[in-house]
Amino acid sequence: MANFDLYLPQLLKFEGGWVDDPADPGGATNLGITLSTFQHYAHPLLGLAPTLANLRALDAAQAGAIYRKIYWDPIDADAIELQFLAEIVFDFYVNAGFHAIALLQQLLGPPLSADGRFGAQTLGALQRTDQAALYARYRQGRVDYYRNLAGSHPALHRFLSGWLSRALWFPPQAPGNATATPGPANGGGGQKAAASIFDAVSGSRTTT
Repeated sequence: MANFDLYLPQLLKFEGGWVDDPADPGGATNLGITLSTFQHYAHPLLGLAPTLANLRALDAAQAGAIYRKIYWDPIDADAIELQFLAEIVFDFYVNAGFHAIALLQQLLGPPLSADGRFGAQTLGALQRTDQAALYARYRQGRVDYYRNLAGSHPALHRFLSGWLSRALWFPPQAPGNATATPGPANGGGGQKAAASIFDAVSGSRTTT
């Protein structure tokens, strides 16, 4: 079964480090976690005061606890057999929210509806399918989603390169059940990662 800890280091590389740009509507962000999200989870999940200083001091394990709570556990990723598939769905969910689940449901097909809500029926359908084949189709579907989004919203085209770079980091085929490690990561280095779909469409982050 999939292991959250195997992918967390790569996710954090994608998400980048501390950023507090006054021109960014998302506000202060560290490891992809915005201040508003940190304020919601800091005390109940981490036992920390929800301060800007504590967000800046956030470490990988603490950020991981938040990502697991918001994104990994809601898609029952521990119950997905193929590590590659769990990783790419989780990563797209972090970046695009319910669109990631809707794509998965669309590929799994009827009787599922592509409502973007992950539940027992979606998990059951996923567990019954050829997960390696689904992974390859999901990767291509993610690429197509980004291209279609940028094509229908010209103002978003400037984000396309970053989105595609993140999606294409995952190899075209899933070789066995190892974690995806195809090459050097993009992101990190103290710069904010490629804009999330929520950043690009709404002008501010609403999830991470």
